[in-house]
Amino acid sequence: MTVPEAMDLTNSSDGHLHLRLGPVEKLVAGGLTALLVFLLGWVFHNFDNRLQTQADTMNKVVTAQAVTNAQLQTLSTQLADVPGLTRQMAELKVQTERNTQDIHEIQSVKRLR
Repeated sequence: MTVPEAMDLTNSSDGHLHLRLGPVEKLVAGGLTALLVFLLGWVFHNFDNRLQTQADTMNKVVTAQAVTNAQLQTLSTQLADVPGLTRQMAELKVQTERNTQDIHEIQSVKRLR
């Protein structure tokens, strides 16, 4: 049975340091790399979900705003005619008073005959 190689740091002739990992260190480094990749993917996924939720909410707000604007436009159009309706009501009141007077006059004339 052989002893697994341990981590080794050597100085090469060109002045660079060379790191050699043993099997346990390679396993730990691989596990940490896998964990880092998983965590980055999880953070990206959650961020993407939140952005999508905010976009959906914003679309609902935009739709509600469009409906509100249409209703306000309808109300504005209806309220724009209020002065005309007031004038028409005044004219009708005057006409009604005239008609009432005319009816009284006609009834008076019929009684005189």
